Order: sequence, then structure tokens, then C-alpha cells
Amino acid sequence: MSVAVVVGVLYISLGGFFKPEAEHRRGPSGESWTPAANSGGAVAAESQGAGPALHIIPQLTPASASPAAPDATFVDASGKSVQLKDFHGKVVLVNFWATWCGPCRVEMPALAKLQAAYSGRDVVILPISIDSPRATDKAKAFIAANAPLRFHQDPTYSLPPAMTPPVVGVPASFLLDRQGRVRARVDGDADWTGPNAKDRIDRLLAE
Repeated sequence: MSVAVVVGVLYISLGGFFKPEAEHRRGPSGESWTPAANSGGAVAAESQGAGPALHIIPQLTPASASPAAPDATFVDASGKSVQLKDFHGKVVLVNFWATWCGPCRVEMPALAKLQAAYSGRDVVILPISIDSPRATDKAKAFIAANAPLRFHQDPTYSLPPAMTPPVVGVPASFLLDRQGRVRARVDGDADWTGPNAKDRIDRLLAE
């Protein structure tokens, strides 16, 4: 067997164990993060030539079977400590994201449009950056370019692992009802401009 063939076989064999640097990062505490896979759930039909299909937002779980969101602390743009319970009384869409996550950045304008569509109503779209403190300014600038979203950050990596089950990849999104219960979850980039997103939010507003 020639050297070229041997090298080719090794490349193919080992390829499944390595990912490009853009798809693998370390979180603020050294934990391993990867963009959430676009699999394992219902997905919207893939448009020809449009790349991977987006996740649709699943049906709401019954309130009686929905866990309360954890009390872990994160911060707002001024550095003030915030908890999810501070938003009780509103329907909240929590979105964990990072500047190094391509799918996170792609879906953020859709989240901004969703927040604008519910202007004046009890709906909060809450993007929470998991970027390390050294990337705070970059993350703030990105959210500022996606108004009316507001910047929040979890620099101590407290909230994602406290979710049930823990968040292991971004983007990851959670729909919370007015009582702070997790009623739906999406691991991966979602179709926030589709009818499913509006339907789920409207149902929670009506409860």
C-alpha cells in the first residue's frame, strides 16, 4: 500500500473525532462547548439550497409537568445581578448564545424581530451570552446591533448547567410561562419567524 493511500485512510478514519476550530470552543470555566446539533427533534422542511433545516418550536408541555427555571444568577449590561424569577409575570424566551457560535449569530436578527412583534406586551426575549468576560464588549456590540434585544451575560457559567437537562451546546432556547416554568426547549437554531414560535408564545400569553 502506498504512503498516499495510507495517509488517506488515516485521514478518513480520524476525521470523525475532530471538528474545525470554529465548531469547538471552551467556555468561561474551561468546559467544552459546541454548536448544538440540528438533529434529534422535529425540524422544518429544508429549503433547496438553503442549508440545514431549522428546528421548529415543539408543543408546550403541560404546566403541571414543567420544571421551574433555576435561580442561578447572571448579569445585565450594567453588571447588575439578575435571576429568571425577576421576569415572573411575563412570557420569557431564554436564548443561550455566544459570539463564536455561527448559528447563534445567524438566528439573533430573527429573535430581535420576534421581540419587536410583541412590543408593549408581556413578552421578553432574553439572549444570555456565555462568552468569557474578555469578549463582553464584542457581545454587547452584537446585541446592540440587534435592537430591541437587551444584553445579558452569564460570565460565571452558572445558568446553563442548572437547566434540566443541562445545556451542553449553543444555541439553546427555553420558553418560560408567567410562573417561570420551562414549557418548551429547542437545542439548536430555531425557526423564530415561523408560525410555531408565535403560536407557542400566544398560547402562553393566553394562560
